[in-house]
Amino acid sequence: MAHIKYGVLDRKEYRSIELPVAASQYFRHDGINLVYLDSNGRVTLALTATTTLFGIAKVPTGTGAGTSANNWLSSATAGADKIAVFPFALNPDLPMLLPSDGTVTAAMRGNSCDIIAVNDGTATQVDVGTSSTKVLIILGRGIDYKYNAAVSDVVVTVNTAKIQAD
Repeated sequence: MAHIKYGVLDRKEYRSIELPVAASQYFRHDGINLVYLDSNGRVTLALTATTTLFGIAKVPTGTGAGTSANNWLSSATAGADKIAVFPFALNPDLPMLLPSDGTVTAAMRGNSCDIIAVNDGTATQVDVGTSSTKVLIILGRGIDYKYNAAVSDVVVTVNTAKIQAD
């Protein structure tokens, strides 16, 4: 089994719930999959312009409807699949290690930031230099939290003002 670098950093038991998934959503096996609920209550991958976050999807094993070992793809039919989600409303203090788009400095601690994400199987990144949606808060440099982190890795948590209600 490959070592997974990115994800939730501590080993606390977090509460999850199972929810239906929107059509054709790509979830990476080796990273954080931030999600929101669409107007029908279906789990949808959070994209760059997403202004509220519901939680983190726990990706099932396998490829789903897809063919790449890097990700799981939900069915082309909305609601046909279900996925476990760690809702931020139940778990507001999840510390997450993600890659960022630049070098992370200690001076960035406490800054709000955005995500860089598309629904194509590409790993989600943190935009440490921009803060228009302000969905995440920087806790620190990844290298201060995990031995194999890079200078461009960042530890973040959700901005509690940006948690989507269910």
